[in-house]
Amino acid sequence: MSAASGTLLALLTALGWVVVLPLGLRTLGPAVVPSPRSLAWPVAGAFGALSVLAPTGWAAVALALPAAAGTAVLAVVGARHGVRAVAGAGGTGVVRTSGPDLAIAVGLVFPAVGATALVAERGGWSLLGFSAGYLALTVPHMLFAGFGACLVAGLLAREAARSRLAAVGAWGVPAGVALVLVGYFVSDAAELAGAVVLTAALWLALWCGAGAAGPAAARGGARRVRTLRLTAALAGTAGMLLALWWAVGEAFDVPHPGIGWMLATHGVANALGVVLCSLLALRPAAPGQAAAPAQAAAPGPAPRAAVVPPFTYAEVGATARTDLPPGYAHLRARHRLGPGTADDLARVGEALLTWRVHAAARVRLATSAAVAAPGVRVTTLLGVGELRLVEPCEVIWTERTDARVAFGYGTLPGHVFVGEEAFVIERDADGLWFTAVAFSRPAVWWTRALRLAVPLFQHAYLAWLARGARAVLRETEAAARR
Repeated sequence: MSAASGTLLALLTALGWVVVLPLGLRTLGPAVVPSPRSLAWPVAGAFGALSVLAPTGWAAVALALPAAAGTAVLAVVGARHGVRAVAGAGGTGVVRTSGPDLAIAVGLVFPAVGATALVAERGGWSLLGFSAGYLALTVPHMLFAGFGACLVAGLLAREAARSRLAAVGAWGVPAGVALVLVGYFVSDAAELAGAVVLTAALWLALWCGAGAAGPAAARGGARRVRTLRLTAALAGTAGMLLALWWAVGEAFDVPHPGIGWMLATHGVANALGVVLCSLLALRPAAPGQAAAPAQAAAPGPAPRAAVVPPFTYAEVGATARTDLPPGYAHLRARHRLGPGTADDLARVGEALLTWRVHAAARVRLATSAAVAAPGVRVTTLLGVGELRLVEPCEVIWTERTDARVAFGYGTLPGHVFVGEEAFVIERDADGLWFTAVAFSRPAVWWTRALRLAVPLFQHAYLAWLARGARAVLRETEAAARR
């Protein structure tokens, strides 16, 4: 394998560990995978990606172990999901297995195969007689063809519950991948048989899903989702034709592409075109992005609005009162915006309730309504790509008086903290102020581990929001002068 091919192989492997595996887990959701949105998954994958860059030896093996441990957990989850997918028929010995659930279950097991190959290859050890080159190629194959393709086939078949062709695809993709693995040990002819089954099944799954918007379209738009699915189907058609060419060439000793050419064409098409595009099209809306009924904001505080969603704490509405509940870390921050007039209070307060203060601070929000009101879902998106934190909340109370404009929201399942926060624009004899009041405690292991640093981040975040409020004030003052 050339140096360029080796670099491309390392990049594809890193993409599988850091992006595709965590994205696939998020797409499956908590009903299948424990804590699918936890940063532990991409962090463990990052160790797997770093191990590929390290020189062969014990250091590289140590880097690969967190990723291997994560795949071991997924293998257990996959086995449990597979058992649940099989329903007994009254002691008759007849079993009925769901094709989509089987594909998902098998897909969750395959990354452990890739991780085993990764550990062996990074240690410079032979595994079952296979060379380092074969083992290195097995890793992305198990992440994309094994994990990614099986998940895609299973999820598309689950979505198109009445499509027999999609169901055949869900059964065929894991069977094809397994046959290819068996072919490694048996013969090139057996590997060719596996390639034929995998190709036909993947084509069925992708083309059954092509053009259909599916449930995810509500989040990203039907056109975008259809474009991603059509791209996946076209990439799968071309990429798997190359796989058949390779398998035929190996089985019958006829001219066929080399490893480097296959990586640059078949590998890239399947990784980026089939798996990544499909998972992006299939991923569900983040918590808090689904539409929720919104009520018009009314003057005066409404701290005890009827709360139906499953808030993650009991003291709902406490930020509207002066005393914060015990058992939490308390936070109060106050930033002066300027001298301020009654008109300034009204304009900046309106900007706060319509999310423009957050927008001016370049804080990305996904909201279910244009104006903050009890019942409105608000999801804060912090970070970039798969390292983004998705923080769902719901507005509990709002207040609009001559002295202040404010709202408070509380955390929903999926947030890395538990508690409530209020944002206030208020005016007194000393000027116009941006004030924040919050009570919270960590909800996941890594925020607990960073407990001492959390207040620093929170104060920095609120100072940044205050900067956004000042920007809004300057804009409104300039607009008023015109």
